Amino acid sequence: MADSFIQRYWLMRALYLFLCIILIFVHLLPLNIQPSNWTGPDLILAITFAWVLRRPDYVPVLLIALVALGMDLLFQRPPGLWAACVVMGAETLRNRAPNLRDLSFAAEWASVASTLVAITLAYRLVLAVLMVDQAPLGLSLMQLLFTLMVYPVVAFVSHTLMGVRKLTPGDLDAMGKRI
Repeated sequence: MADSFIQRYWLMRALYLFLCIILIFVHLLPLNIQPSNWTGPDLILAITFAWVLRRPDYVPVLLIALVALGMDLLFQRPPGLWAACVVMGAETLRNRAPNLRDLSFAAEWASVASTLVAITLAYRLVLAVLMVDQAPLGLSLMQLLFTLMVYPVVAFVSHTLMGVRKLTPGDLDAMGKRI
């Protein structure tokens, strides 16, 4: 019985890592060599936040940190800065998850929005203080807005297709104990 729970956790962690690797690969494909005037949503961040709020045990902090650090290195951003912001945001949401369990989706979305705005502003502020070149403010705000707009879709797909549902009081944790 406990083995099936452990296998489920490792399977979901592997699925999270697989999804992140696929999204990174697609992002790195040279589909267009011209600089773009717009940017798409950060799907990896949306998946991370959706999974952290719904099933925090599926995405441990070390896995989030490794994925975010790998993204920093592959996307040629300052190594560790965005990773630290993502980890702090994910841990903030992980701490809020039990309180959001019984609330509506609008409360979850508002919590994700406030966390996403905070980490985006913190990231830009640190880059500005250190005088590091950064993307134009318009592109950063566009990515923030698109990520917030795509979050409900990511949460719905995670819930329906991948089975990442919110914990309920009758669910079992990784050790097989009731929550």
